[in-house]
Amino acid sequence: MTFHSKLNYNSVMNEDSKTELTIRQHRGARRRAKTRADLLAAARKVFAKKGYHDASILDITEAADVGVGTFYLHFADKDEAFNTLIDEVFHILEEQVITEVRSHEAITLTVTVHSIFRHAYAQRDLFSIALASGAQVSRTIRVEDTIAGGLIRVFEQVPQPEDLQGYDIQLLARLVTGVIAQGIIWWFDQDEPGPEEMANNVLALLAHGLPASLFTHNN
Repeated sequence: MTFHSKLNYNSVMNEDSKTELTIRQHRGARRRAKTRADLLAAARKVFAKKGYHDASILDITEAADVGVGTFYLHFADKDEAFNTLIDEVFHILEEQVITEVRSHEAITLTVTVHSIFRHAYAQRDLFSIALASGAQVSRTIRVEDTIAGGLIRVFEQVPQPEDLQGYDIQLLARLVTGVIAQGIIWWFDQDEPGPEEMANNVLALLAHGLPASLFTHNN
């Protein structure tokens, strides 16, 4: 074999080795991604069933059918798994709501509230983890911040800005968020009313308020 032949042979072998290494790396990355996803799915079930404080890493790994050591390859502790689960899923939900709302001709409060309740109802197990009693305050704030942010965008794009003159838009968004959050919390113990009826109830309250008789003194 000549010098040039050996050089070409070694070059081909090196390229083949690099290709094989790349394939192995991709396979390894896919396996790690799948294991991570399995752990998060298991964590979601465990947190929903036991709550954050009563859930353990062992509960999660048993539900995912992996060893405890595997858990620590992906997350530092239970808190990181919890935060990752909430952040990733709520980011997806936020994008879904934004996409759905923007698909309409006008971004209105009606469209936004219906979209929020529709997606929240489908993912109410996750909301129960983030909003239920005993959940981390930071997680509750994260959820409420997401809802309030969407409402602020609606208020800022109102066709007739003078309609909101005198209102503090930031405060208004927080107050409406509170009403929506309570509607979502209602589903932690019961499934009815469904998302459309719940949205209609909230919108009716926001549009018409409470009966005037509740604010007058009757002898």
